[in-house]
Amino acid sequence: MRKFTKFLIFFIAIVLSGCGKGYYADKENYDMQANLEPELWETNFLSVKRGRPLTEVERKALASKPTIPFNLDVTQTAQVERFLQYFAEDKRSTMERWLRRSEPYLPYVRAVLASYDLPPDLIVLPFIESGYNSSAYSRVGAGGMWQFMPLTARRFGLTVDWWVDERRNPYKSTVAAAQYLSKLHQMFGDWHLALAAYNCGEGRVSRAMTGSAQVDFFDLAAAKKLPRETRMYVPKFLAVLMIFQNLKALGFKPVNWNVGDIMKEVPVKGGTDLLAMAKACGMTWEQFSDANTAFRRQVSPPNREATVYVPKSKYQLAMAFSKDPSKYPPAGYTAYAVRSGESWWNIARQYGVPIDSLREFNPGLGGQLSAGTTVKVPGHSTQQESMIALSSIKKTRKHKVIASAACNYSKNSVRHKVKRGETLSAIAARYGVSQGSIMKANGLRSAKYVQAGKRLTIPGTNTHVASTSSKTSTRAKSVHKVKRGETLYAISQKYGVSSATIMRANNLSSPNSLRSGAKLVIPGKSGSATRLSTKDRKAFSYKVGSGETVWSIARKFQISPTALLSWNNLSRTTKLQIGQRLTIHK
Repeated sequence: MRKFTKFLIFFIAIVLSGCGKGYYADKENYDMQANLEPELWETNFLSVKRGRPLTEVERKALASKPTIPFNLDVTQTAQVERFLQYFAEDKRSTMERWLRRSEPYLPYVRAVLASYDLPPDLIVLPFIESGYNSSAYSRVGAGGMWQFMPLTARRFGLTVDWWVDERRNPYKSTVAAAQYLSKLHQMFGDWHLALAAYNCGEGRVSRAMTGSAQVDFFDLAAAKKLPRETRMYVPKFLAVLMIFQNLKALGFKPVNWNVGDIMKEVPVKGGTDLLAMAKACGMTWEQFSDANTAFRRQVSPPNREATVYVPKSKYQLAMAFSKDPSKYPPAGYTAYAVRSGESWWNIARQYGVPIDSLREFNPGLGGQLSAGTTVKVPGHSTQQESMIALSSIKKTRKHKVIASAACNYSKNSVRHKVKRGETLSAIAARYGVSQGSIMKANGLRSAKYVQAGKRLTIPGTNTHVASTSSKTSTRAKSVHKVKRGETLYAISQKYGVSSATIMRANNLSSPNSLRSGAKLVIPGKSGSATRLSTKDRKAFSYKVGSGETVWSIARKFQISPTALLSWNNLSRTTKLQIGQRLTIHK
C-alpha cells in the first residue's frame, strides 16, 4: 500500500524539467574550463564484471554501522564494493588529497546540514561531486563544490554571471545545496531517490518512476530507467561514506576538524578594486582569490554590493580599505587610453571582455568614444581565465575576415530593452539591421533566446557601415600568404605591423592558429614589406618577477596579452618562471 501511494503521488505530480547535470549553455560563462579530476567522471573500471576479493578490513567497513545515526541504508551491491576498492586502494592518493582539501570546509558543512535537519551522511556528497574543490567546473557546465548547474543555482538564490559565480562560494553554495536536498527529500521521501535526483534532476527521476511503476532507486537502476552515471551515483556515494566513516581502519589519516583560518565577512561596494584590497591586506592575489573563489574578476560587480572573505587577522585591514578605497592605488583594472577610431567593440575584443560588462564598469561614458578617453578594463581573476576569454570572445567564422565596422558603436547606436516575448528577428526588423550585427555587438551566441529585460546595443545603420568601410579602404593593405613554419611574430616584423593588429584584422583567436597557405590581410600605411625599425617601435627585455603572469605584465605596460604571447612565442598554457626574460615592444 505504501509503495502504491508513493507511485500514485508521482503519477499525478507535475513533471519538472531536469535540473541536474544535463547540458545548459550559459553565455556569461563562456570562459570557464572543465577541471574536474578524472576520478570523478571516469568509470571504465566498472566494466570489469568482478573486482578483486574484498579484504577483511574492507568487508568490515562495508558492514559497519556508524556511531552517529544515519538515515541512509547501505546496500551492498557489486558497484558499492568496487567503488570502495577504487577509492580506498586504486586511487588512495586522490582520496587523501580530497580529505586534506575538505578540512577547512567540513565544520561549516556539518553545521549547515544540522541546521536544516539533514542527515550527517550528506557531508561526503561534495567528495563525489567535486573532490571538495570549490573552483571545480565540469565538462557540461556544472560548477563549484556542490556542482550546481546555472539554472538550478539561480533557483536557490546563487548569482551566476560574468562578474561572479556564487556556485564557487563554498559558504553560499552549501546553504543552497542544503535547501535543494531538503526539497528533493520532501518530494521523494527517500534519500536514495533524492540523491539520484540531485545528480540527474527531479524531472528525470519522476518520469522514470511514473513510466515504470518502480518506486525504489535500486529497482529503477536494475531496470536501467535512469542514466548510467546516476545508476552509479548512489553506490559511489555509499562507498565513499563507508570510507569516510572508517578512515583509521582503512589506513587513512583522520581529518583535522580544526584546520584553516577563521574567516570574516567584509561587505564591499559595487566596483571595488579587489586586487588593491588584497594588497592593502598584505595578501597576494592568489591568497585572496583562494579565499574568494566566487569572484571571476579583480574588481567586484558594479552597481551591487558583495561580500569578501578574509582571515580574522586581516579583518581590520580589509575594513579600513572598504571604508576609504581612494587612499590606495588602483590595481585590479587597466586604465586604457582610447585611440582615434577605436570603439567599445575594439577594446572588448582586445581584452576579452563582453561589451555590456565593459560599459557597465564605465557608466559615465557614452556610446561613441573619443580619442584620449580613459576606459577602465577589469582584470580577470586568473591568467587561465584571461586567456580563455581572449580566445573565446574573438572567435567568429573560421578563416573569414569580417568587417568589424558593422559592430562598432557610433552616434547612431541605440540601446534597446528587450520586452517579454520579443524576438531578436523582430528587434532587428524594427531597427533595420541584421540579426548577426546585433549578435556580434552584444556577444550573443544564439538568436533563439533573448532574455526579457536585457539591454541590447543596436549598432549603426548600413550607411554608417558603408562610410566606415570606405574610410578604412583608403588605408593601404597587403595580402600575405603564410609559409610553412612561419610565425605571426615573424610576419608582424616583416611588415612593421604589430601581431595584435594582424590578429584583429583577420579575426584570429590565437597567434598559434596560423595555417600554411592561409592568406592574411596586413593593414598599414603601405603594402611594402619593411622591417619594424627601432624608431617605429622600441623593444626591450623584461625580467619576470615573483607572482607575475602574462595578464599582469600586459596590464603593467598597457599592451595586449595576446601580443605579449606572440612576441615571445608562448602558448596560452605557458606558465611564466621567476627570472624569465620577455621581449616587449612599446
